[in-house]
Amino acid sequence: MPPIIFKATYPTPLQSFPSQRRFLCTFALILFSCYAVWGQRDCVLKKDKDSIKVYTCASAHLKFKSIKATFTVDARLSQLAAFVLDINNYCDWQYNTIRATLLQKINEQEVIYYTEIAAPWPAGNRDMIVDLQVSQDSITKVMTITAMGVPKWAPGNDHLIRVPMSFATWTVIPLSSSRLKVEYFIQIDPGGSVPAWMVNLVSAQAPYDSFKTLKDKIRQRKFMNAKVPFIQD
Repeated sequence: MPPIIFKATYPTPLQSFPSQRRFLCTFALILFSCYAVWGQRDCVLKKDKDSIKVYTCASAHLKFKSIKATFTVDARLSQLAAFVLDINNYCDWQYNTIRATLLQKINEQEVIYYTEIAAPWPAGNRDMIVDLQVSQDSITKVMTITAMGVPKWAPGNDHLIRVPMSFATWTVIPLSSSRLKVEYFIQIDPGGSVPAWMVNLVSAQAPYDSFKTLKDKIRQRKFMNAKVPFIQD
């Protein structure tokens, strides 16, 4: 497998100007949040198994369907936050992920990471650079996780197809001190020449497999007692 070079000999615009990057990320977050609320229609339940429900929703703006999923998990808020922020662990639970690397830690609540996703022939593997942020409402204790693609953060790799657009949100609602309800949404354009009908046909499997594995892996000892300073259980 050819090595991946993450950094150019000169900084990209998003790396050179952190305030500009943060403004663009905030603007995109607001824009895609509006899509999540108003851009969905005709949501269809595709999978209902192991307390995980996965829906595909036609998008008013893109040819690829968005995905909604809901599930419950026996975990604390800090436990789930620590799990999601552990980028090196992604290959163990995220669907078809074969490489995951932390690129930059912005602060305790925000990181930039790289991931490579295996895709069956003839599609070709994809790679993504993602800005991941975790926050919490201090009153309701609802935790929000956003994962927005930042494809121009670093140069692409000639052997892989860079995902040009992705945006995901997790709304994590505490049902008790040790049980959570998760509402998940993702909109993604995988790039390349993959037909939309092919992506839409299998799109429900990825979140189901990922969350089924998450519910098991989060019980590992290193996460059971995990504490995240900015999250209140």
